[in-house]
Amino acid sequence: MAVQLVLLKSGEELIADVREIVDRDTQEQMSLVFIKPVKVTIAQRNILNEETNHPQNILNFEPWIPTSKDEEYFVDKNWVVTLCEPQEEIKDSYIQNVGVKDDSESFAIEDEPPVSDSGD
Repeated sequence: MAVQLVLLKSGEELIADVREIVDRDTQEQMSLVFIKPVKVTIAQRNILNEETNHPQNILNFEPWIPTSKDEEYFVDKNWVVTLCEPQEEIKDSYIQNVGVKDDSESFAIEDEPPVSDSGD
């Protein structure tokens, strides 16, 4: 996936680099991973943009879980109401301020044996 707006069952609206965890055998989506998620709230509505002469909203980004040091969160797919493409200005602001790349990449869970540290 990529940078997406996410609406959760809790009503929170997030923007994050969203990835899927897909079962390699069945290709069924098992979970979602939110990388560097932030809550999106509107700080001020319909402020007149003097350059374009059109109203715009001023957005506020704040950490989704402010007391966590993690940047990646595994989220049950059943907690997501919808995923959608953000407006370009919102996406650009997120990428610039949060520091993520916008790329489409899914990864699958692989059944590989654990690596031994014993020096065998």
